[in-house]
Amino acid sequence: MNFNIGKTENAENQIPQAKQVDQDEDKSPEINESIEIEESNLSEGNSQTNNTTLTENNDLSTSDTGAQRPVSLNDNHISGFLGFDSRYFYRSNPLFVNGDLREKSESDVWTNNFYTGAFSTIEADNSAYTPFLTGSYTTYNYLTDDLETFNYRTTSIATGIFSYYGGKNTYFAKVVYNMDKSTEFSTEDFNEFFSQIGFIRTFQFLDSLNMNTTVGVGQHSSTIDSANDTRPEDLMDNLEIYALNIFSFENSFFENLLLTYRVSYQSFDNGDYSDRKDLSHSFSGDYGFSFFDSDEHNLILFIACSIRNSNRDSFDYVNVDTGGGLKFTANF
Repeated sequence: MNFNIGKTENAENQIPQAKQVDQDEDKSPEINESIEIEESNLSEGNSQTNNTTLTENNDLSTSDTGAQRPVSLNDNHISGFLGFDSRYFYRSNPLFVNGDLREKSESDVWTNNFYTGAFSTIEADNSAYTPFLTGSYTTYNYLTDDLETFNYRTTSIATGIFSYYGGKNTYFAKVVYNMDKSTEFSTEDFNEFFSQIGFIRTFQFLDSLNMNTTVGVGQHSSTIDSANDTRPEDLMDNLEIYALNIFSFENSFFENLLLTYRVSYQSFDNGDYSDRKDLSHSFSGDYGFSFFDSDEHNLILFIACSIRNSNRDSFDYVNVDTGGGLKFTANF
């Protein structure tokens, strides 16, 4: 077991992709709503944000039908992780609203995230696969008295597979379950299944700048509380198309810096939202410091900006987060 300290907000970020047959760098997607991508050395393969290469020969067996089926190359077949992440930051628009209200609702925020997961890399001929299962539990606490009633807890479970078939792309298919529950009232206000598919590819510029690009499409199937005729339970259902770019540097001066940009288009279908269309942008920058001879960053300072432009002006907003965090991860 190794012990790392750094930052994360998404348990699925700890999963390495299927190892690649060539030496091309490939990085992984997931960012739920927030964009929290990081490095993690979970096993012989690197994390979603690291290179992944095939280091052992294929090991194939045959099923009863005669078709080849892949088997795990890991001695223990399954690898896993368990971790805790804590962050304290300033949020300019915690209710994500438009207009004057946003200027009155700024707040410091404290989040605590517990996460775990398991995965295994399996290979066959010129293809490789990484099935995974992850889970996380996160508490959000607004440190302004007027906003304490908005404190909530989120549970997320994700399962899926990364697949590599040669070339420069890695493909993924996954389903993510998210549930928000009010801390004060213990009511389940929102839950959804986000089914998505996509691909990942990495580009290198000037021998020092790497850009990892993820493109995905998926359907949010949701249930909200307090439904009525104009606000049906599936009011928040929408089709989302997104692209994520992660920029990392090999230059020693900038090697602790990670920049991300995400853009998404969402089309809603039901109730009062039947003609709603949103275009959202997220930008973030993280700078990490390492302690205890850790391969990961121990302390993270970050700043993030999110912008939503909707065909309904009332849904527009701008928000800025800035603060820091620590992470502890055990890999086994």
